[in-house]
Amino acid sequence: MSPAEFCRDGFAPEGMEVSNVAYHFRELAEYGALAMVERNERHGSIEPVYRGVGRAYFTDLQWSELDRDERVRLSKTMVQGLVARIEGAITADTFDSRLSRHLTWTAMRLDEQGWSEMTTALKATFGELEQIRADAEARLDRDGERGIPSTCGILGFQSPDGVQPTPPPDV
Repeated sequence: MSPAEFCRDGFAPEGMEVSNVAYHFRELAEYGALAMVERNERHGSIEPVYRGVGRAYFTDLQWSELDRDERVRLSKTMVQGLVARIEGAITADTFDSRLSRHLTWTAMRLDEQGWSEMTTALKATFGELEQIRADAEARLDRDGERGIPSTCGILGFQSPDGVQPTPPPDV
């Protein structure tokens, strides 16, 4: 997104000028966290459009130290990014191009212990996936290969009241 879109969509702190956001976007690009992917002409000027290339990780403690509005903004951005990647893959007809692609989800009713077990399992899975990514990138770099562009999303969240658990499959 462009710095103007960032402000318009409510991601910038209240009262922050687009010029200030643009400065920070340029800084993030300089440090390798963003890449400029487009330059659009808008009202006689050039509006740069950026894509995030860095990974942001939060420990449980760091996440808990963010205020609720910050957590909501970050969650919104992350979910929008994931949905955009899914839509892009469906549009480009790559989503179902491999028979081994994986897509599962289930609605559940959990107690506190179940919630804790679920989030622990998701964190462990994420750790394994990060190791798989790092190992694959090292092999690709070593062998000079392009690799398979891939996306993996892991979600676990509290649903609104009234959402019914998914019935177990008939076996």
